[in-house]
Amino acid sequence: MAALTLPVRAADAAAHEQWPAATASLEFNEQDGSLNIEWSGPIVPGMAEYLRSAIDRYGALSRRVVLFLDSAGGKVDEGDRVIHLLDEIKQTHRLITVVPDGKLCASMCVPIFLKGDDRLAGRASLWIFHEVTRRGANRKERTDVTLRLLDKYYAPAGVSAHWIKAILPVIERAELWQSGGDLVVAKAGIITQPLETWAQRLAPPRRVERAT
Repeated sequence: MAALTLPVRAADAAAHEQWPAATASLEFNEQDGSLNIEWSGPIVPGMAEYLRSAIDRYGALSRRVVLFLDSAGGKVDEGDRVIHLLDEIKQTHRLITVVPDGKLCASMCVPIFLKGDDRLAGRASLWIFHEVTRRGANRKERTDVTLRLLDKYYAPAGVSAHWIKAILPVIERAELWQSGGDLVVAKAGIITQPLETWAQRLAPPRRVERAT
């Protein structure tokens, strides 16, 4: 198994927002052709570049990409760039997204997770949903943007329309906190399979470094 850690450069545009540092690493398993990538921290400029560098190096050698996530969210624009790249990856690779037990996926992390062909999460993983926030936006504008985001990312991924309708009044007032187990029981359609029931053991890369 070959291990590689690639540096990530955060764009200056994100510096003033005081995002916490992100860490990232990858590991290529020659035996099963898996490219395992871990991203821990905010979704900020540099994430898409990191993933692109990994695919440029190992894309021709790998058959599937396993993306481990632990993120409280971040910038929508960078999330869109990451999602566009994941759509490219899915044309040639099986994409598995993973949020292990004890890890977080919130805000813009969720649409990224939803791109997985297989979406696995531990029952003790943590999930946070809330309205899209924009500086200076009023209530109607925030609601409209949130609905557009749900239509763009959640519905095409097969997330339950009933579940979306149920959470809308909640996230208008406050953040909604859920465990992976809660989402499975609710049949939200976000997690396609609990991680502990996946036949093959999945583990994030062992080498981790500061990414931003």
